[in-house]
Order: sequence, then C-alpha cells, then structure tokens
Amino acid sequence: MPAPANRVVVDPHSLRRLITAMADLRETAQAQARLLSAHVDATRIAGDTPARLRAAHAWADQDITMLRRRLALAEAADPGTTGPLPPAALRGVPDLYDTAEQARAAGRSLADRLLRPDPDRRDRSRLADLAAALSGRAADPDFVTGFYDRLGPSALAGLLHQVLGAREPGAARHGEEIIGRTLASYSRLRRLDASWLGRFNSRRRDDQVETSLLGPLLRHGRFASALLARLGELLFGTGDGSLRDVGLQAGPGGPAARGAAGIRGAGGAGDAGGDRLSREAFGSALLRAIAADPELAPTFSTRHLPQLLHASRAQSADVPAGLRPAGGWRAPELETARTELVAAAGGAEARLARPGAARQFVAQLVDVVAGAGPSEVSPRMRAAYGEVLHAWRDDLYAAVVSPLPPDPAALDAPGLGREPRQWAALLRESLRGGASAPLLAADAVAVGAGIDQRAWEQTRGYNGPGAAHYPASPRALAYHQANEVTTFFGTALSETAERVLREHATRQEEHRLRTAVMIDILAEVAKSIDFTSVVRTLTNAARGLTVEIVEDRVRRATAHLPTAGSQAVLADLRAGLRAIPGWQSRYRASVADMWRHRDGDPLRPVVVQLPGGGTRHYTGDPRADGFVTGPANDFTGPGGEPMDVARMNREQRTAYAAWLASPAIVANNDRLPAVLTAPPADVVPGWAPGWARSAPAGKVPPG
Repeated sequence: MPAPANRVVVDPHSLRRLITAMADLRETAQAQARLLSAHVDATRIAGDTPARLRAAHAWADQDITMLRRRLALAEAADPGTTGPLPPAALRGVPDLYDTAEQARAAGRSLADRLLRPDPDRRDRSRLADLAAALSGRAADPDFVTGFYDRLGPSALAGLLHQVLGAREPGAARHGEEIIGRTLASYSRLRRLDASWLGRFNSRRRDDQVETSLLGPLLRHGRFASALLARLGELLFGTGDGSLRDVGLQAGPGGPAARGAAGIRGAGGAGDAGGDRLSREAFGSALLRAIAADPELAPTFSTRHLPQLLHASRAQSADVPAGLRPAGGWRAPELETARTELVAAAGGAEARLARPGAARQFVAQLVDVVAGAGPSEVSPRMRAAYGEVLHAWRDDLYAAVVSPLPPDPAALDAPGLGREPRQWAALLRESLRGGASAPLLAADAVAVGAGIDQRAWEQTRGYNGPGAAHYPASPRALAYHQANEVTTFFGTALSETAERVLREHATRQEEHRLRTAVMIDILAEVAKSIDFTSVVRTLTNAARGLTVEIVEDRVRRATAHLPTAGSQAVLADLRAGLRAIPGWQSRYRASVADMWRHRDGDPLRPVVVQLPGGGTRHYTGDPRADGFVTGPANDFTGPGGEPMDVARMNREQRTAYAAWLASPAIVANNDRLPAVLTAPPADVVPGWAPGWARSAPAGKVPPG
C-alpha cells in the first residue's frame, strides 16, 4: 500500500550499515585512484580512469554527507526510544538542506532575526515566523542546534517572556509547545550545564535561573536527564550554591510590565494556587518530568527520598494546617507530583531501564519506612507505596519464604537483602491508605498460588506406581512457604486494622468518619481473599479502589457508621493465621542433621517427570543434582557439609537455597512435621505405621 506523500519510513539500523559500506567503498576508490595515478605511464589504461575514480569518490563523499543527515533526522524522529531504533516515520515538510551545516546556518539565521533590535515592536510577524519555522523543523537536530546556539540562554528567557505573555491564549499555547519540543531536543544535543543555566534569565546575569519559565515547557518533550537532575538539585537546594533560583523576574532589565503581568496570571506572583508560572508550578512540572524519565527517576529519588517523605508527612491530617510548609519543594501543591515520582522510581519501567538503581531505591524505601516506624503520610503517598510493592511483589515475598537469613549488602539477594519485618512495615503503611489493599491482597494470593503450582510442576509424578515411601512430601516445604505468604499478608492486614481501631478509640470527633471507613475497606479486602483461588480473589477485588473513591466514602459516611461487623471479620482472619517464627533456621538445622547422617541413613532418590517428557532423578547430593557446579558456588565445607551461611558468597548462597528446596532433601526430611508444626501435606498412602494413621471419629487405630 503506498505511503502518504509527506511520510518516509527509514530503518536507522539499515541506513547506518549503508553509510558504513559507502564509506568503505569511498576509501577504496580514493586508494585505487592514487595507485593508478602513480602508475598511469607504466600501464595501458585509459587516461581518464583515475579522474573517474576521483569523481566517484567525490560523489560518494557528497552522498554520505546527505545520508548522515537523513540518519540524524531519523534518529530524532522518535526521541523516546532507547536501544536499537525501529523504523522511523519522518513527517512534515521535505528536507530543505543537503548538509548538517546548511541546516545549522538556517537555524542561526532565524535566531539572528529574533536578536535584531526592534524597540518599537514593528516586526510583529517575528513570533509567528518563529513558530512556523520551528514547527516545521522541530525534528531537525541540526536546525535546532543552530537556532539555540545562536540565540543563547539570556535571549531565550526574553523570548519566553514574550511568548508566554502573548495576549492571545492560543498563540501562547502554540508557542509554548513548539519551544518546549525543540528545547527538549536541544538539551539532548548540547550539555546545558551550570554556566548555561546561570545565564537563563532576562537580566543578563550569570548566576540566576528563571526556573518558572521552564515549567510550562517541561511537559512538551523529553528533556535531557542531566538537565532535569541539575534543576532538581536547584529545587531541593542541594546544588553547589553557584546558582540562585529567582523564579520569575520583572522590573528593570526584565520583561515589559505588560508582559510580566500577562504571564503571571490573575493570581499574581504570590498566588501559588492560580499561577501556572509560580515556583510551585515549576516544581510540580519538574518532578513529573523526572518521574517520566525511567533512567533518572530511581537515582534522583534515592538521593532525595528523605525529603520526599518528610514533605508528605508534613501534609498529613495530623499536622495542623497552620504548621504545614507553604512553599518550595515542601509545598502541598507538589504532593501529587512527589507521589508520582516515588511510584515511578520503583515502577516497572524504571526496573527495566535501570535495574540496579531501581533496586537501590526500593531497598532504601524499605529501610526508611521501617526505620521511621508508624508515621502519617498522605493517602496518595500510601498509594504510591502500594504501586512499588506491586511491582516488586516477588522480591517482597522472596524475603518471606527464603530459607536463608537476609544479606543486607546484596541488593540482588532474595528480598533485596531486607528482612521480612522491614517489608512488613512498608506493607502496613500502604494498607493504611486503603486504596492499594485490594491489589496487594491479590498479589499475595497470586504469589502463594504460584509457589504451589511450581512445586507441582517440579515434582510431578513423584508418587506414581512403584514410587518409594518418603518421610515427607517433596512439596511440603512449598506448601509451608505458600502458607507463610498468606500468613504474612494476613498479619499485616489485621495489624493495620487493629492500629486503625486503636486510633479510632482515641481520635477526636472529626477523625471518626475516616477511621470507620478505613476499617470497612480493610474488612472488605479480607472478605475478598480466597487463598485457594487466585481467580476468585481477583474477581472479588476486581472493583478496585482509588484515593478519590476512599475520600468520597469518607465524605459520605455518617458519624454512626458501625464497625462491629468489620471487627468480627478481622478477628476471624487473625484466628485463621498460622505464623511460625524462626522456621528458616530450624529447617536449615534439620537438613544439616539429615545430611550429616546420610551414610547410616541413606536418602531415597526422588524421580519426577519433566514437562517435555522424560524424568529427572534427585539424589540429594548437591553435586550429582547439579546445584554445585564448581568452586565458585560450592557451599560445602571440608567434611562435605554446608558451611556457615555467613561465610558464603552470593553464588554459594544461591546454590545452597536451591539445594535446600530440592525434592530429595525435602522428601527425606523426617523432621518437617516438627519444624513446620504441621503434618506432611501430601504423602504416599500407607507410609506411616498403623498407630500413626488417622482413624475415623470414634475408632481407635489397630495395633
């Protein structure tokens, strides 16, 4: 199907290979021309052959220059793509320039027109021409570079005063969008350092930044991470002190009085609520821009996490309104953006783009929240906690079910090296908000069901005809781990509800409505949990909750909303939980004891069926079963027994954990009933002596 006339599809990868091949051929032609010119008298060749080769070299040189420019345009067509670029669609006016220098010269020419003195403002078409020219060449990196290189930061600040202060709102919005898109592109092409930022003001100073002028632009393009980080340090006051954030300037040396009044908005410079160019509006736009950058969000949030959480605590209902901070990064207008940044820093996109940085952020978030103890943050921040826990649910519950003690120094260890109690603190704070409770409940059930499913797949067919009788089921540990997951979440849910109940008994009259609604929300989640079915849990919780829904329920509640029914549901949930503290160390000790006596009491092999056909034999020997493959992950000591976990490196810990959960080790462990305080859940019928078998009610086992 033919493409539109103004659309050309380019594959940057293929175009890059074509340019490389042409460059190789060009060099070959040049070398052959020199060689033939040196021997033209001694060989019988046409006299114009060297000249023809030189002409081919010149042609290739010209076309390579043109192709490189086309490649730059293609790469600029999709600035949000990371990694290998897919085919890009170039839209807009045809390319007017054959070389990058021609495009840069055109950009400089446009800037020169804007820089010409016009005291009487007779050149009224300048801004319109600017918008039209930049709009047509917004995806041309060479044109954009030439324009902003010549314009400079001080003149750009003056231009923004004119554009954002235009009398026609439509013209202002259009100019704002075009400058935002092109300045974002420029920030990725040039390093806009402290020197550039220091001159971004209309008073031609070299140490002041009119940050408020950038606020409306940040949502129109993907700005360079380095620039956003530098502005973020300025916002939080953690820079080197060489720059001063002046917000928006007016008066002598600044914009005209009419322009300043026009862009400040009806609320005036001090009205943060109605001023889209206030420092608070800039701060909110900046934090959202950082949140939208998955490579920057986790590193920036890790540096400023204490400030982000401190500001959220300052906005909680427990802080009297008169004591809440009213400006800067602590301002209440920034709370939504702060929570979006926290959620993004620990979100799936950040984890994919910067896995190490995302792990570090989440680990610090767990540490900070657990170290602070129960504290009040805004409902939106609690919802952000829930989004982070959802994205890292496997790591959360890996800390709960791992048979090894945590390793705080290893962020890639199970649970990011954090203890279950630390994760529980973050989980309780998230549940306290109510909005994330259904999602987190579904996560717990899904993880528990996944453990059960994997255990079945890994031990399928172990108890088939002719199978040996084992002291325990090879799935017993997995069953216990699944129970630990549900117990962990249920305990956090009930403890959160009990905390709300305690607060409910002591709070003042104005807080009674909120606490009662929170109790009912948590009780609804408890009723929706079916630990035997992920589908039923997801169905029960499918309605979901948002911060807005929770707040609406609080507003519509009555002062006499009963909580007795909810308390009864939570009491039943608490009664059904079976927490087994310290099971990990007892389980490791039981395995070590069993392995120590393996010569006198040999382990019975476990044979399981593989999904693709065939069988696998587990003997219990870490080397024979493939858990120890060399010195790097050999967790055994000189006597062949497991060494102290504290002495193991990361590879040894990983192999050791896998061996502890292997079918032969679990199935031959006759101490499991005592270690896990529960009978074997899936044993071969008849494995126990008659006196130990269960009997129908009212009958005594024979013998």
